[in-house]
Amino acid sequence: MAPHLSSIGQPASSIVTNGADIDPYSAGPTASFPRFAPAPTPGPLPVIPQPQPLAPPAPVSAPPLVVTRTTSSPSPTRWRRDRIIALVTALIACGAQVAWVLYDLHRQPRFTAPPGFTLDFILYLLFYALGTPGVWWFFLHFSSLKAIFENRPTSVMVAATFQILLIDVLIFNDSIIVTPMPILCLLTTGSAAIAATIMNQHTPAARPWSVTIGLAANLFILVIALHQLANSVRYIVGGTDISEHTINVWMAISLQPTPLGAPLVGGIFLMIMTALIASASLYLGSQSRYTVAFSRVVGIAPLVMVLTNVYILLAYGISVTSINSMLGFSSMGHGFPYASFRAWGSSILLGAITVGIMVLLHRRTSTTKHETPQFAPVATNTQQPQYVNYRPYM
Repeated sequence: MAPHLSSIGQPASSIVTNGADIDPYSAGPTASFPRFAPAPTPGPLPVIPQPQPLAPPAPVSAPPLVVTRTTSSPSPTRWRRDRIIALVTALIACGAQVAWVLYDLHRQPRFTAPPGFTLDFILYLLFYALGTPGVWWFFLHFSSLKAIFENRPTSVMVAATFQILLIDVLIFNDSIIVTPMPILCLLTTGSAAIAATIMNQHTPAARPWSVTIGLAANLFILVIALHQLANSVRYIVGGTDISEHTINVWMAISLQPTPLGAPLVGGIFLMIMTALIASASLYLGSQSRYTVAFSRVVGIAPLVMVLTNVYILLAYGISVTSINSMLGFSSMGHGFPYASFRAWGSSILLGAITVGIMVLLHRRTSTTKHETPQFAPVATNTQQPQYVNYRPYM
């Protein structure tokens, strides 16, 4: 030690730190900052535990899921142009449907009778709601509005367009001037159907137009089957002998005993089977990913309806009085010119639409099935090198 430091009697550390008696190595952490660490003494190095090679892959797969969820959250609040147009046209279609139902109620003699709001009036109103398809579509129209507000795809307006076009216009309407209501509702509902089909392609759960039309066809058949089942239950509860009644085109039950049509007992079984198949198609089509099963069952229920119409038209002929109009009896014509030809035309049109949708969906699913395996190896190859070259820093 130098003579000028040892003569004072103080250690060198006190002179450097202005007399403060502190350890020169306590100014910084010795583990995180090696420049403050003392000179290493000879000896064995500390044993550092090696990381497990299988532990790191777990946290890497989580970030893509987090990013996907955060990107879809703001979508329900966005109001795009197609969504606004779909909402406006749906409101107009709902307004026309409300006017339609109110006008038909006004034409019913029971609703204008003097007794007023009695128990018989409530029962008659209930039977009217069960027996009139327009009331069913009245509530379905407002479910379409709810789907638009929630930015979800909907097929109600397209299905209602099928009902108005294939039954109320092609079969019942004989004059635009005398009965203009079906044409007016076809224009409003058809516009809402086109706008909803375009909107469905830009929702968070995007739905192609072919899927929308396929679901609409099954919803149309489901409403017809359930409506005729409700009429069958009403006849059975009322004590009517169902063996004397028949079903005609569109599975409509005859209002009076008539031999024109297939037996009602077999028709009820056919209604139940068709309703179950249509419900299964609606369930498969409402999923986020459209499977091959949906492309195969989407056309079964509509084709069953088409084949039933063809069989009845060939074997028995059409009985116009057995067909229930969506708009009620106030929207029907009187002469029904070329009724059989119209029934053939509406059935063939539904069959052509169904076959076209089945072909498009089959091509879509087959193309997706061939393209999907190309992306699987890429994802595994990009993640694997992150852990092969991993080495801890000593």
